[in-house]
Amino acid sequence: MSEGAVLRLVEQYPHPTALARRVRDTSLFPALRRLEAHGFLWRRRGVYCLTRRGRNELTMTRALIRLGQ
Repeated sequence: MSEGAVLRLVEQYPHPTALARRVRDTSLFPALRRLEAHGFLWRRRGVYCLTRRGRNELTMTRALIRLGQ
């Protein structure tokens, strides 16, 4: 799963249980830990939130997708 897809899912479903319901793939949670280690998101009280860097990355990914269409 791409980083952009994981960031989009976190934006829509910040709670880990909701994320697990949406994605049955086991690679989701290692990807979340990797993005957290790189500063794209953080976790507070069990809920994931995008950092400014994560929001900027998601915005840039969306812009690149629009350019490719």
